[in-house]
Amino acid sequence: MRRLLLIGGASALIALPAGALAQTDEPVPETDPAAEEVVGKTTDKALHSEGTGVFRYEGSGGVAIAGEGVVKVRDLSDGKDLVKTPSGFGVTKTSKDGLWTRYEGKGTLTLDGSQYHLKVRGTFTADVDPTAAHPAVGKAADWGKGETTLKGGIAWPFWSDHKILLTAGPMSVDIFGRGGHRWHRDDNPKGDGKRHVVRKVVITKRFVDGKRVFSKRVVTERGWWKWHRREPGATWRLNGPASGAVDITDIDGRVRVWDKSAAKDLKVTIPVGTPTQTLSDGSIVYYGLRDAKVALSGTGFRMKAVGWDVEGTFRPTAGSLARSFVRGKGTFDTADFQDVWGRKHGGGYRVLLQPVAAK
Repeated sequence: MRRLLLIGGASALIALPAGALAQTDEPVPETDPAAEEVVGKTTDKALHSEGTGVFRYEGSGGVAIAGEGVVKVRDLSDGKDLVKTPSGFGVTKTSKDGLWTRYEGKGTLTLDGSQYHLKVRGTFTADVDPTAAHPAVGKAADWGKGETTLKGGIAWPFWSDHKILLTAGPMSVDIFGRGGHRWHRDDNPKGDGKRHVVRKVVITKRFVDGKRVFSKRVVTERGWWKWHRREPGATWRLNGPASGAVDITDIDGRVRVWDKSAAKDLKVTIPVGTPTQTLSDGSIVYYGLRDAKVALSGTGFRMKAVGWDVEGTFRPTAGSLARSFVRGKGTFDTADFQDVWGRKHGGGYRVLLQPVAAK
């Protein structure tokens, strides 16, 4: 358990009214990574990337590439089992042992193997997905102009600087840090904030001829992010919506939850006396947490834990898929990766926790 010294800030933070704290530090219309709630496209592949620039992947599974440019592939497997099927792309260079190949041109290329490294430079679309022989487990990154999408999620632009992990649960985090962005929904704070545009779904209800009529629309909210050195610097999110149990063993900060289940079965266990605030989108913020333990369980929820120190574990329901995001000092673990550095600054890690069959 870590202890961070908060000089003059902790007492003032706790003394803030519930509405002021929650609304200031938690943007109500923040982008929902559940694709079913926003206008846009998603993907049924583990990872979809498209754009102009560079795409890199190291891991297992299948990759389908289409586009124009240069593709470099290296077989890293012990059994040398990588299967390469090009169409249109020409081989311009290959190593003597045949493990490294450079393609160039315009066309398609499919790969299937247990461990390999891939780098695409040009204009491309790339889909990573499990195959009959190999699961999709690996690390991905991209640069340039374009966007990437995790299965069931929304598209994020390359400039978000997100690293990507394709893996499975359970997942545990041990992250900490100070310094983060504070959200302002009014004018640019002191002229040095970063403009940010988010979308939210608005559902209205009215009566027409004695009958209830619902309408649904997506509206755009504009605000500003400004760096603040006293803001909590560790963030852990779960989306999907996720199904399973979260056990946060220590948090200094706040937790925001959304119950997206049809049965509304989300259960939250927090310390007695913890102040709460219900936001206009139906989510609930539990704030002022200090060395606190928080437990969540449900069949369809979203969670966002922000703090100076966040330690916890997520155990997904067998056969369920979830998406996660981690940013901060410290590390996190999944079923396939251990001691992954959470990246204090920059975009952090987006993690796809793929379904695992019940044992």
